[in-house]
Amino acid sequence: MKFAIWGFQSDVEISRHVTEILEVLLSDGHEAYLLDSFADLLDMDNPKVHVITKDQIPRDTDFIISIGGDGTLLSAAQAVMRTPIPILGINLGSLGFLTSLERDWRSGLGNIMKSHYHIEERMVLNCRLEFPDGSEETLWALNDVVIERADIFNLLPLEVRVGDELLNRYLADGLIISTPTGSTAYALSAGGPIIDPSLDAILITPISAHTLSVRPVVLTGEKKIYINLATSDSQASLHIDGKNTREIDSSLRIRIRPSSYRIQLVVTPDNTFYEKLRKKLHWGQRSS
Repeated sequence: MKFAIWGFQSDVEISRHVTEILEVLLSDGHEAYLLDSFADLLDMDNPKVHVITKDQIPRDTDFIISIGGDGTLLSAAQAVMRTPIPILGINLGSLGFLTSLERDWRSGLGNIMKSHYHIEERMVLNCRLEFPDGSEETLWALNDVVIERADIFNLLPLEVRVGDELLNRYLADGLIISTPTGSTAYALSAGGPIIDPSLDAILITPISAHTLSVRPVVLTGEKKIYINLATSDSQASLHIDGKNTREIDSSLRIRIRPSSYRIQLVVTPDNTFYEKLRKKLHWGQRSS
């Protein structure tokens, strides 16, 4: 089997885990690939490991192993967005809603190599930026598309349409458009609901809306959403999965819809979505 190791941070703990993972993979006769920038951070030079750029990940790779937290896994998702390569996340961060294994990954990785796992396909958003000269740029988000005000002293006016119909004219610090996967990320902290990741749905969550009656809205997954900055002097920042930032203004129209691409996440039997909710959010536990 072929495993590609993905990460973009390094410390003593991360280096130790990567070294141990590579030892396990190589001792079992698997092929191991390591992202070149990650290898440089780790100061790792193992002749048995193939060091590659993100554009050189073999399409027949069996798994990408993401070493870090949810942010690391999101960056791995961007790299394999248009390929069928499953992502196995090992959480060395704090929360780890997207990852499958924790710091005690050894038995879990062994079970995965014995095919004791299943794949969850996660919805992806297609975000198209439409410029006034007719040009376009397309971005993809596993978690969310976030539009935030650039001016810290003024609220951001946003007009949102669902298809041809006006949904609302928001006045807020910004807007979060998320997948069910992203419902446990920024949208959750902004007061949005938790959505089962197996659903095809789009969540629109305002950030600190001027009017208290403005609430999060859940749309069916086939909808197309169009967003404009509502005044000519408005400026904002657009973020894709917390990265890929673009500065935007009122001359731009944003179209968001479900993508035909799906991200494949490796899930172990003892770390399902509901299990994560109970563990990560401490549900059912009495406060001391």
